[in-house]
Amino acid sequence: MHTPAASSPAPPLREDGSVDPAVDRACADVLSDELAVALYEHMVLARAVDERLVALQREGAIASHASAAGQEALIVGAAAAMQDADWIFPSSREFAAALWRGMPLVAYAHHAFGTRGDAAHGQSAPDPPFWRAARVASASPLVGTQIPHAVGVAWAARIQKADVAALVFFGEGATSSNDFHTGLNFAGVTRAPVVAVCRNDGWATSTPSSRQTASAGFAIKALAYGLHGARVDGGDVVAVLRVVREARARAVAGEGGTLVEAMVSRQDPSEKADTDPVARTRRHLEGRGLWDPAREERLSGEVRADLDRAVAGAMAEEKPSRDALFDHVYAELPWHLQEQRGSR
Repeated sequence: MHTPAASSPAPPLREDGSVDPAVDRACADVLSDELAVALYEHMVLARAVDERLVALQREGAIASHASAAGQEALIVGAAAAMQDADWIFPSSREFAAALWRGMPLVAYAHHAFGTRGDAAHGQSAPDPPFWRAARVASASPLVGTQIPHAVGVAWAARIQKADVAALVFFGEGATSSNDFHTGLNFAGVTRAPVVAVCRNDGWATSTPSSRQTASAGFAIKALAYGLHGARVDGGDVVAVLRVVREARARAVAGEGGTLVEAMVSRQDPSEKADTDPVARTRRHLEGRGLWDPAREERLSGEVRADLDRAVAGAMAEEKPSRDALFDHVYAELPWHLQEQRGSR
């Protein structure tokens, strides 16, 4: 059992994007050139989508949006560390995980607007999205409910002896829910191959976790459940990728699940760029000779154009009719709902 220390280990990526010499070789092994560029491009996309949806929500064009600005490295890095056959259970902020898995941007736009083109038929909350084809599960907007679902899928994979794990995201508030205890206790008992990622938003305040726990963070709670525990800098995409990969490898080898505490902070436009995980990753690519201003300008233009098309398409689509509320709920509509539908 790994008992996490009270402080985070030295991250592979420094704030200026350079690599700690002590972990230089490990960084190269974890992050190939191709993967490094792909991660950065998806982080840029995630930030752009976030900014657009926040603006649309404030305008009243969409009902709600849970911003993940400043958490792109954690979300994209963790999703990238899993295998295609693995399941991802998002909470309210991990739309970027679905995009990484292959959910088309236009599909997410339809989901955010709740149109007839939405895979959920406009019957689900705007966040999080789901994409069954890529094993990104649907989740309730209620706090923590996805944790036991993820553990159940992971346990089923263990019973079937399949090379499949489950990745579940949740915020620190979920650690005060019954589902957190029930899910992780069950994961420990069954040795279900699950990687549970908890976002510790208190990292930016120098008094982390004080509102949710008296413990020294959240990773240490893994000890009570019989899980591995790890703490990671959520703004360091290399560290996240490495920690989650290692956790998945242990899980599918039958060594039990892992509770990962990711230290993150919300990104404010007024903050300095050296605290921004997107800028930090870009500086790393530049240091490796993989990025330059021309590529940055081209990527920004492509992302903006793709986002414009997706949003325009969703805004032009009709909303589901009121009668659609009765569809896709039961295999056979009960008599009392048939009467309600007929009386409309």
